[in-house]
Amino acid sequence: MTIDHLSIHSPIDSFVDSLAESNLTCYASDLLEQQGCQNLQELSEAVKRATEVCNCMHVPLHENFKVVYRSRNGEVVQDWRMSRMAYLLTVLNADSRNAFVAQLQLEMVNQMLRHT
Repeated sequence: MTIDHLSIHSPIDSFVDSLAESNLTCYASDLLEQQGCQNLQELSEAVKRATEVCNCMHVPLHENFKVVYRSRNGEVVQDWRMSRMAYLLTVLNADSRNAFVAQLQLEMVNQMLRHT
């Protein structure tokens, strides 16, 4: 960030950024812990597909995804803070041969069918 950027970034911009971040209540790595993805590569692919869905539908990425770095097994790895919607999109875009992912996908479809 340069001096020019600092002067342009107003308190209102900071407030809006903070408000958007307050909705980022999930971590993508939670999917690893729930064994919905087998490794970071598979998780990265699911997140990429979820962001593509958001881009296609013009959903603001900064309100739903934020790259963060966390310690995992003694090393620093990339993770993502996500909104609940982004997390569910990530699960929907994970490997459906995984029992956890398939179960969640089926539950989401059944819930949608009950509400139609």
